[in-house]
Amino acid sequence: MAQPSARPEFSNLTLRILSAAVLLPLVVVVVWFGSWYFLTFVVLIGAAMGLEYSKLCGAGAIARGIITGALATLPVMLFLAGPFAGLAWGAVCAILLMFYILIRRSSDGVLLLIGTAYLSLGILAISWLRLVPEDGALTVFWIFAVVVGTDVGAYFAGRGIGGPKLAPRISPSKTWAGLGGGMICAAAAGWSVVAFGAENGSVNIALASGGFAVIAQIGDLLESALKRHCGVKDSGTLIPGHGGVLDRLDGYLSVAPVVVLLAIVSGESPLVW
Repeated sequence: MAQPSARPEFSNLTLRILSAAVLLPLVVVVVWFGSWYFLTFVVLIGAAMGLEYSKLCGAGAIARGIITGALATLPVMLFLAGPFAGLAWGAVCAILLMFYILIRRSSDGVLLLIGTAYLSLGILAISWLRLVPEDGALTVFWIFAVVVGTDVGAYFAGRGIGGPKLAPRISPSKTWAGLGGGMICAAAAGWSVVAFGAENGSVNIALASGGFAVIAQIGDLLESALKRHCGVKDSGTLIPGHGGVLDRLDGYLSVAPVVVLLAIVSGESPLVW
């Protein structure tokens, strides 16, 4: 029997690298300049996430409109009127969606509500962090470094070392070795960004970055569970080599709200932990 060619796997990795090479400069520019550049970016991202998620759940046209509209307008409310306005608008959209689900008696109504709330918190958190005047841009860059480091470290450690599976029923390709590699790479990447941008490359930053790699992996597993529930491989096809927007942003959506929560509880910037 002929052995399967390894070329498709290499081609997919190449495609992922090329997509990242195109997207990375764009992300760096909009995060660095902030203001309306970043707002426009997160509005487009929110709309794309809303469309992908509502399609995955098989939502009707009205539910798709509510979800997509909510995720696209939440950052606008946050930028114009502050975090409480953003949360209030999110609550209004959730009530509208809940009434629609009750009227239509949607079988996936709970999934629609919980998922939309989860995505809303993620996009509000990353937007709120960028709004911080002193070090908002650097905090967002730090989160990007942690999540990218987690993905890269997990990918190569998982494939190079293998070993016991992390969550075989949810994502058969993930291993404990991959998680370890992701934590190490995230610690190094997060420490490097803060050391370069804030000259505060402390051991605590490295430890926090490695810890957030676990949160990023949890976000990845949650999205994998959703795709398994919906019977799809990718959330979409918008980003070549990566799949959909949700496939690319799952780690950020889980990490950003936790960073915001810890920043509020501690009363200080995460960059000085």
